[in-house]
Amino acid sequence: MISVNLKGRIKSKDKVLNFADAVINNLMPRIKRNVSIDVNVVTRCDGENSALCWGDKDGAEIEIARKSFDVEFTLDEMMLNLAHELVHAKQFIRGELHPSLDKWKRLDFTNVPYSRTPWEKEAYLLEDKLFEKYWK
Repeated sequence: MISVNLKGRIKSKDKVLNFADAVINNLMPRIKRNVSIDVNVVTRCDGENSALCWGDKDGAEIEIARKSFDVEFTLDEMMLNLAHELVHAKQFIRGELHPSLDKWKRLDFTNVPYSRTPWEKEAYLLEDKLFEKYWK
């Protein structure tokens, strides 16, 4: 069973939580073990990132920024970022992405530019589809 927890200031908290639940259940419909995904809405993420995710097979923690470089994100932009990070949460929980962020399905990607790694390619490929299907 997957539990998604949402913390922090954000508009339409129930709608956001329903979105996160729908996305993660779409990505992992058959998971039977207990995993937890904590989504924390923060003013800014480290390094002025729009969002961050880290985790392992037991769960994931996601930070979603309300602003970066003094530009405030719209709720739609934040949900697109959340969709992207939920793909990473799935990757950690299913053991596809190693917590060290350099191994994908046991293959080493240490010397590959981050934007060209398979986990980023998958997250960018799915974020728009998930956003359109479950948010819009």
